[in-house]
Amino acid sequence: MAGSLTDVVIKEVEKTIGELTRSFYEAVMPPVDVYEDGNFVVVVADLAGFPKEKIKIRAVGNDEIVIEAERDLQTPQNASVTQRPRKVRRSVKLPSKVKPEEGTATYENGVLTVKLPIAGTTEIKLS
Repeated sequence: MAGSLTDVVIKEVEKTIGELTRSFYEAVMPPVDVYEDGNFVVVVADLAGFPKEKIKIRAVGNDEIVIEAERDLQTPQNASVTQRPRKVRRSVKLPSKVKPEEGTATYENGVLTVKLPIAGTTEIKLS
């Protein structure tokens, strides 16, 4: 009987740890790189496993973007620890003011790339 109660307690502790771990990953994900490339600010985020249709990108003013993504996860009933996040939200401060209305984004092989033109810059065409 004691072994049975111990098993139940261990299972519940593992479940709680899994939930806390998932919450941690949801808070720190996705990993993001931000850099300037010519007249653009580029933001690259790892979102492997998130469907393109469930990814949202929005500008907050002209110096910040917010990346949000959700996915449906089927967790086996006998799983003791689950760490993959169901949703992520990341606010990214940009190093320069940008023109978000002219930005573009692509999602390929689990990597989101957002390219935003830097405000006050204009590309001059050479003929």
